[in-house]
Amino acid sequence: MVVLLVALCLFTVIGSALVGIVMRNGITTPSLRIATVLQDCIIFILPAVISALLISPMAARFLGIDSGFRLSQLLLAVLGMIASIPAMNALVKFNEQLILPESLSAIESWMRAAEEQAQESVGILLGQSTVGSLIVSLLIVGVLAGVSEELFFRGALQRIFMSGRMNVHVAIWLTAFVFSAFHLQFFGFLPRLLLGAYFGYLFYWSKSLWLPIVMHVFNNSMVVCVMWRENSVGEMARQTESLNNWGADSAILIIDSIIFTSFIMVWLYKKRTV
Repeated sequence: MVVLLVALCLFTVIGSALVGIVMRNGITTPSLRIATVLQDCIIFILPAVISALLISPMAARFLGIDSGFRLSQLLLAVLGMIASIPAMNALVKFNEQLILPESLSAIESWMRAAEEQAQESVGILLGQSTVGSLIVSLLIVGVLAGVSEELFFRGALQRIFMSGRMNVHVAIWLTAFVFSAFHLQFFGFLPRLLLGAYFGYLFYWSKSLWLPIVMHVFNNSMVVCVMWRENSVGEMARQTESLNNWGADSAILIIDSIIFTSFIMVWLYKKRTV
């Protein structure tokens, strides 16, 4: 654990310095994209890889990238994510509407300002509503972010937690908590916590980091495609129901979503790699 923390601190300083240089002339789509690539590679990938090399003589096995997963596991994982959409959208809506006590109003104002700034940054990062911009966004936000974050959080951090005396479920949920908190988007904390736990169980059950990587890329890519479509259409079309709010106001869909997702999770457990 100490090795990973030291590596994280060291490369965070280096990465932050490089990002500062890139962003010195202001926030633009090209500069933000370069900064995001640097952040993912230096702050997430390098600490995970170097920690694995220092901790274990079999670094690839430590990170879980030395083996694949079964097709049945992938199909169930995709079905589980799709089935969870109404319930997750409802949780997103609930999380966004959370109001802190009056005594913490200053903190809430800061949190909401940070959330708005994060949303603005994402909008700038995605760029224009062209096909070329969509492809670049998919590569950066979808593929690179999915790979880098899974390498760090599930491949390194969760693996380190699990290699000690910590209970497996505690390790998975603690990693998910850190994963969600690391994004500093407080009004999306709960759904991201569940998503992180989902990736954690996929890793634990499949014994392969490639399964949560594929699912993380799939999730991020769906978000990018939905946001790109909303930016490409008019205001009236943006107000219609999309994947980001589908089923959030339907009790029947939410209950069905929870039931089907739970059923698929049990099925995934039964299909686990022993």
